[in-house]
Amino acid sequence: MAEKIEIVRELPEKFGVQAAELLYEAFREKMRVVISDKAKALKIIRAAANYETGFYAIHGKRLAGIAGIQTKGNKYFNVKFADLLDEFCFFSALLKLIRFKLESLSILKNGEMEIVALSVKKEMRGKNIGTAIMNEIIWYAEQNGYRGLKLTVVDTNKGALRLYKRIGFRITRIVKYGFITRSAGFEAVIHMYRNLQLKEFNTGTGMNT
Repeated sequence: MAEKIEIVRELPEKFGVQAAELLYEAFREKMRVVISDKAKALKIIRAAANYETGFYAIHGKRLAGIAGIQTKGNKYFNVKFADLLDEFCFFSALLKLIRFKLESLSILKNGEMEIVALSVKKEMRGKNIGTAIMNEIIWYAEQNGYRGLKLTVVDTNKGALRLYKRIGFRITRIVKYGFITRSAGFEAVIHMYRNLQLKEFNTGTGMNT
């Protein structure tokens, strides 16, 4: 019998390394603009991530998927200058901090939640795990009185864009960077929004593979 996928709010400590790897996959295009070295990027991610505000798909002894969420005053990913100084010289660390702050600049209103990362382990893709995580986030947000969900996705991530559209997100604006981010594999960031109405949504908390 296939093992069940369980979506949980608390990340078991043993999955910390796997969580950082999955977050790197979620942030890879944007991260490469600021930190090209993967090992250093993973160190920054581990130090910056607030795992208490995420959703996690557990498959047996593996972390199959991850999503980070944030609300007004409660960030999921908060890069600190001290952590950057451990890896880079002062001026390089300062410039990278500014880039991170600009990348993560998001104005959230009361009653809004933002999905800042969604990633599924490569060998587990095609099993609707991303959909299950997103459905759980929507269910949780509606149950807790949130009015809307926000997210961004790079223009080259066609699979994620299709998923978001399928579950009710609409494009609100597109920010084009062109040659500035082309070397990182994308040219524009798409901003999306979904209004929340509990009566329109039903979901369970897990699924079978």
